[in-house]
Amino acid sequence: MMMGGQTLPLSYNSNGERIYFMGISASGDAIGFSGGNMHLRMMGGGCATCHGANRSGGRMMPEFWKVAPPLTRDALFEEHGDGHGDHGSYDEATLRRAVVRGTDPAGQPLDEAMPRWSASERDWRDLFDYLKS
Repeated sequence: MMMGGQTLPLSYNSNGERIYFMGISASGDAIGFSGGNMHLRMMGGGCATCHGANRSGGRMMPEFWKVAPPLTRDALFEEHGDGHGDHGSYDEATLRRAVVRGTDPAGQPLDEAMPRWSASERDWRDLFDYLKS
C-alpha cells in the first residue's frame, strides 16, 4: 500500500508497528494527537508519515526542505550525532516525553512540526517496544 509516496506494509507484526505506520491501534482506535505538520493534520497517519517507512527520517510535506530525524534503534537509544540535536540518547521516560510533550532528553522543545500524541498505556508500551526493536 502507498501513503505519501511511501510503500507501507500490508500487515503488521505487532500493535506497535501498526501504530508507527498508521496511527491506529490494533483495536481500530486512532491515536489522538495535536499539532504536527499540515500533511499529518490533513491526511492522518502515524510516525512513518514524517519519519519514514524504514525509520531513517523523511522529508516533511509540504515543507520538503525539512527532514524529520531518524527513529531507528541506534538513533534513539545509542549515543549519536545524527540530526537529533545536541542531546543524549533517549530512554523510555524521555522518549515518552518527546512523544507526549514534544521535548528532547535535555528538556528542550522539539520542532513544532512534531505532533503531541496521546496513546493509552498499552499502546504506548507497544509503540516503545517496536521503536526499541
